[in-house]
Amino acid sequence: MKKLHLHRILSICFVVLFTGMVSAQQINKPQSLESLIAEALKNNPQIKSAERHWQAAINKAPQVSALPDPVLGYTRFGENVETRVGPQENVFSISQKIPFPGKLGLKSEAAKQDAFVSQQNYLAVRRDVVFKVENVYYDLYWIDNSTRILDDYLVLLKNFTKVAEQKYATGQGIQTNVLKSQVEMSTTLNRKFGFDKLRQSAVSKLNALLSRSQSQPLGLVSEIDLVTNSLDEDALLQRALNQKQELAAIKAKVGKSETMRKLVKKDYLPDFNFKLNYIHVSRGESNAPEAGKNAWSVMVGLNLPLWLGKRKAAVQAANSTLAANRFAFENQENMVKSEIHDLFYQIDIAKKSLALYEQGLLTQAESSLQSAISSYKTGNLDFVSLLDSERMLLTLNL
Repeated sequence: MKKLHLHRILSICFVVLFTGMVSAQQINKPQSLESLIAEALKNNPQIKSAERHWQAAINKAPQVSALPDPVLGYTRFGENVETRVGPQENVFSISQKIPFPGKLGLKSEAAKQDAFVSQQNYLAVRRDVVFKVENVYYDLYWIDNSTRILDDYLVLLKNFTKVAEQKYATGQGIQTNVLKSQVEMSTTLNRKFGFDKLRQSAVSKLNALLSRSQSQPLGLVSEIDLVTNSLDEDALLQRALNQKQELAAIKAKVGKSETMRKLVKKDYLPDFNFKLNYIHVSRGESNAPEAGKNAWSVMVGLNLPLWLGKRKAAVQAANSTLAANRFAFENQENMVKSEIHDLFYQIDIAKKSLALYEQGLLTQAESSLQSAISSYKTGNLDFVSLLDSERMLLTLNL
């Protein structure tokens, strides 16, 4: 019994240890941006919802372009209608409404334009989800590298603290330096905790975008693509005007408005109705040569578009909708131009800032720190100035 109990304890310990090892491997295993984007495109529920809306819109055109269902009728006379060839007892009929030529085609065209709008909305959702994944990924890159920089700073502070303690122990330094170094370490640790909190929030956002469990870990992000953009502003603007889904969607809405204006103008024209009647006649008491012969008839009808007020209102509404969509397209186009100009300016400033850091600031700060360390060891620099030099490099690195 004791052996069995010991075996269970060992099994539990093995499972816990193995789970911890797997979890640690998952946390340390880096994931590429491409794989995360592919996972989001496959599993994101917002993308799936937009795709289903698009598929629903595609199936609208066959519905609106089909003829109305025919109507099958049956009439039973309460009292037979006597005729020369016998009494009429039953009437069977079938009727079909046929819209004026061109109406169904315009309805189909409008539905297809709606489907195109839904497709552009779907593509915009895919684009936005990819953008959000990239945004979080780059945030994680910043967080993980900032954490690494703070870890390196903590190692350096530990060395500073040891030197300060040695000097204090030999009477060459003061206790204040030791305390300041310890306070700096505590402050840095607290700052690191802040980045840990930011990372947890970023991983949570990414898991939601990928439709993952919120408890699923994510490996460190150590690399990103640093290839600079070589397009000029005019090329970027033209690319945006040609590819931006919102512009394409509004352009399709303009086209639909024009189609709907043509359609409401056709409401001034009548629709047709065709009806076939088959009349059952019994022989009765008639001695006529064609007694009991069934009869049939054809009826052609049309509606009379007499009420012009509602048709004029429909045309005015269609004109207003068309004008509104044209203004919306113009506004969206202006917004795209503004965004491209602003973003291109930000990219240009970012390039200049990066060049300034890489070619001057970081190198100068590192040289300044090495000089400060040497001066401190020889007693030519106080501890506070040494900490200031390291803080300066830390700030520039972050």
